[in-house]
Amino acid sequence: MNCWTSYSSKFAWLPVFVLLVLPWGCTGKNAQLSGDLPEGAGQLNEGISEDMLIAFLPLENLSSGNAPMEEIYAALGDGLSRKGFRLLDRERLEEFRKKYRMRYIGGTDSFLAEAMREELGTDAVLITSLEAYQEAEPPQISLISRLVSCGPEPEIIWIDSIGLSGDESPGFLDLKRIWESGKLLEKAVDKLAGSLADHFHPAAGDEPFFSIPESWKTDKPGTLMSPRYRLNMKYLPYDYFRSPLIDPDRQYAIAVLPMLDLAVRKKAGIIAQLHFVRELFNLTDFKVLEPGLVRDGLLRIRAVMPQGPSLAETDLITSQGFLGVDLVLSGRVFDYQNTSFNPKVDFSMQIIEKTSRRVVFGARVFKTGLERVYFFNFGRVYTAHKLLQEMARVNVQLLTNSFGRWEAPEEFIALQPPWKRDDRNLLDPEPVPVGGVWDAIFF
Repeated sequence: MNCWTSYSSKFAWLPVFVLLVLPWGCTGKNAQLSGDLPEGAGQLNEGISEDMLIAFLPLENLSSGNAPMEEIYAALGDGLSRKGFRLLDRERLEEFRKKYRMRYIGGTDSFLAEAMREELGTDAVLITSLEAYQEAEPPQISLISRLVSCGPEPEIIWIDSIGLSGDESPGFLDLKRIWESGKLLEKAVDKLAGSLADHFHPAAGDEPFFSIPESWKTDKPGTLMSPRYRLNMKYLPYDYFRSPLIDPDRQYAIAVLPMLDLAVRKKAGIIAQLHFVRELFNLTDFKVLEPGLVRDGLLRIRAVMPQGPSLAETDLITSQGFLGVDLVLSGRVFDYQNTSFNPKVDFSMQIIEKTSRRVVFGARVFKTGLERVYFFNFGRVYTAHKLLQEMARVNVQLLTNSFGRWEAPEEFIALQPPWKRDDRNLLDPEPVPVGGVWDAIFF
């Protein structure tokens, strides 16, 4: 027979258990990233180190309405200062902008990047875009930020983004739900500034409480646990193709053009461009051009692309005397809705290769936040930012995965889901059961 005292003795061990587990939970990434950046952080480029001077540009507003830009700018600046980064004085930066009539704050070109380094002594410039902002219930905020080196050839050093909604993690009885936009802004700033600090000095020995065995963490192609090859099947495009002309082991130089904006939401094409720049930079070994350089190049040739870049414009963009890239990514955004109940993103993209002048990759993607959500909001996506991020990531993985199943490099093979595909049209001499080729491609 169980008595009350036996149960009370068991609960008496609860504080002891909490004290034993607490040190494991407090030695996480946020604890190691607070305060000044530690000494010994590795250098990324020549002259770029943890004690660099950063020119923090005002935020570019890509949202569909008004937003407290100065408040967000000040909050992000304070968050970076707390992480130990040195920011250029705002007055000196504004004087520089007036001198060179610098109106565009969504990127930088070679001339301005070199002038900043020579006149202001800055090592890098931080460019931040506000993708979405909403104060009404539920509050939302999405930010995309990147650090670009100053000099005659500006390069992306770091790029990351954050998209939050107040109702995405309500917890038990809505106790963790965020009702105020100010608190949501603090959370977004802390994560974004922490990501930049973590890039210069990753936390050593920060393992989760329940970790995956090291024997499972391999980089072999097709391994399920490999981050490079693990695909989120939920965000697969419903129609795509990839040419065997693409070499997964080659380090291409790629220019991501602003996508053609066909959505009701304005500036959705620029938002899609930044998401693809982020995923290409973080997931591949490609040299991704700074979007400011791409914009400056398009303005110089006065490119008008109502239906996307023509072959003549592509030849000019990829020429050595101009941008000198190997691949050009472009696309169209058909729909972009950032509603908390059911966000929607619909776009198509294509990549043209320099030498062959052919489309070597293309995809058509449409996803919603409530797709494959059956009970208790499990798997639900609350922001268009998260939706577009996952869609761009899967397309980049499909571009760079080493499938090794095509024999004729001059042929294009259009891949479709198993319920649409006719296996007789593939190069295989014998019919393949439905799902066999599909599984072989991804795993």
